[in-house]
Amino acid sequence: MTVLSRRQLLRYGASAVAFASATTTLSSFVFASDDEVTSGDPEPGVGGGDVEVDLTIQDVDYELIDGSTVFMYAFCINGAPPRIPGPVLRVREGRDLTVRLTNLSAHAHGFQVPGMSGSAIDTIAPGDSATIEFTVGKPGTYFYLDPMFSPVNRVLGLHGALVVEPDDDSASSGAKMPYNPADATAAIQALFASFGASSRFPGNRWNESREKIWIFNQIDARWCQRAANGEIDAVAASEFANDFRPRYFTLNGLCGIDACHDKDTCPTGRIGEPLLLRCLNAGLACHSPHIHGNHVFMLSESKGASGVISYNSNVIERDVWRMESGTIQDCLLPFTAPPDVPPGAWPPKQEKFPLRYPMHCHNEISQTAAGGSYPMGLVTDWHIDGL
Repeated sequence: MTVLSRRQLLRYGASAVAFASATTTLSSFVFASDDEVTSGDPEPGVGGGDVEVDLTIQDVDYELIDGSTVFMYAFCINGAPPRIPGPVLRVREGRDLTVRLTNLSAHAHGFQVPGMSGSAIDTIAPGDSATIEFTVGKPGTYFYLDPMFSPVNRVLGLHGALVVEPDDDSASSGAKMPYNPADATAAIQALFASFGASSRFPGNRWNESREKIWIFNQIDARWCQRAANGEIDAVAASEFANDFRPRYFTLNGLCGIDACHDKDTCPTGRIGEPLLLRCLNAGLACHSPHIHGNHVFMLSESKGASGVISYNSNVIERDVWRMESGTIQDCLLPFTAPPDVPPGAWPPKQEKFPLRYPMHCHNEISQTAAGGSYPMGLVTDWHIDGL
């Protein structure tokens, strides 16, 4: 059994050896950026850039914020340690993505990218492998996941983000966007055109390096134990929604102070450096993320099994937004002066940069862990590093 610690310290153990020749001890921390897979396209409009990726599925013991461990499933890539959520896959639109998947779990699994035609592998038996090749569609944020006994296996760890980047990323104004101009609404194009070119948004235009991925999930240890016992089937899946009682609430697989100090989770930057947040709710519970210090602008959304992305014609500014189960939403954190600060008090004279603000869920129970440990749930920070 592979052990994933709350700081992503991984040890390979007996269960993993069932399909491997040796036991390996890994003492380095694993972060999302360390095993991201990209197309390698130097810039939009350049040919090539097809992606081939080798994924495995493993059974793992996952350490939680309070030191307890639960059974879960995890993806890993190219010999790297398994991680929850899985590694980020990043491909430019119109390119081919080939996924070779090996199932090292003791249980059968599948693979799918909702919203991508021809992306499904129905069943991979324990110890078997399968390959799928498909052409990625419109730019935006997608899940890749295990659709078997949906949504049980997804919630139990088998989920990750697929980012599709545009082949044409410039609005008519010349401003870069995360979408193709043919898809982005006039309101989205106007927002990106305003960055660095208006009194509301002084500073810089958005660029593709300014991005964070937030994947929300929840853990019910009772269902983790049922999976460990081999009790997940169609009947169990039909009971899941009514019986699920989450006691741990994760952001990128982390809780509380761990999420607040994770470099791949915490947005940082200076005033005038807008940042794209790609938010995915892999869990069953609904979340209401709330950011202090700035509001966010809602850009696009997909809901449920279809994975079809809709680009918002009305770009609403929010300080709280609703994330239902299976929902994906892209939003823009503008990195402007905090709106509650009086004009005469900005820039700050006594407070020192960085200015640190929290993000937490407005559903109060999700800020806790293990039934009441506060604030060790779905929380993190974001930092304004300077002017």
